[in-house]
Amino acid sequence: MNREGIAYLTITSLLILLAGILVTIVVPSLESPLSTQASRPPYTEQELRGKMIYQREGCWYCHTQQVRLPEVGVGTVQIKGDIGPESKPEDFVYDKPVLWGTERQGPDLAHIASRPYGAVKEWHIIHLKDPQSLNPGTVMPSFAHLPEDELEALAAYLLTLK
Repeated sequence: MNREGIAYLTITSLLILLAGILVTIVVPSLESPLSTQASRPPYTEQELRGKMIYQREGCWYCHTQQVRLPEVGVGTVQIKGDIGPESKPEDFVYDKPVLWGTERQGPDLAHIASRPYGAVKEWHIIHLKDPQSLNPGTVMPSFAHLPEDELEALAAYLLTLK
């Protein structure tokens, strides 16, 4: 291959790389949740601390916080339709990183605070300390080892998931 062919190949490769960067990084960042109107107020200091505990303790491995279109109106936790509406980008405007979940072993927490039992802070604290007492047969581990202030913060964060 001559120098002219190598130059064309190099320029073409760089243009393809640039197009890939544009499509996978630049365009999605322009359409990110940060550019949409927030559907809820920013986290308080306690709620933000609770989110960090949620992340640190690995809660997001088993619990998703993203309702997908096929799940809307189906309900998977207590009563039909209790998982709430489909998630929208503005639901995650303050979430960096977004904790959507990985394994989906536990119930979806996207709208946990909108459910009758989920709107009660004490319910969450009892559930965190002894999950079996409220949900017999659950595989969720106990978080009774957490100090009371961390349990309070974690419950405060869960109450933001409406």
